[in-house]
Amino acid sequence: MDTWLIVLIVVVLALIVLLALLPAARKRSKQRTQQRRVEAKARAAQAEQHVESADEALAQAEDRRTVAEREREEAQQHEARALKAESEAEQLAARAQDEQAAAEQQRERSERVDPHG
Repeated sequence: MDTWLIVLIVVVLALIVLLALLPAARKRSKQRTQQRRVEAKARAAQAEQHVESADEALAQAEDRRTVAEREREEAQQHEARALKAESEAEQLAARAQDEQAAAEQQRERSERVDPHG
């Protein structure tokens, strides 16, 4: 046999083998592409869950901040009422002391006028 005929047979056989392997390679490529799509969808779903979780955490933080602000306002109102009550008590005590001092002076004057009483 001539060398060119052997080369031609080898080339034809190589082409046949290559053509036989081509569908399997395409199938593997499609499988890999499909697998990548599935993984991408899973990552997207996971990212969406993370976003939803972060949104919930943010909403909770906002709720807590609102509650803290309301409690701070209530505490400030309580403090203002306590300061007012304290001031009123001091004023009342001062008036009572003044009245007590005035009564004491009046008693002393009356004792001077009538020491036997």
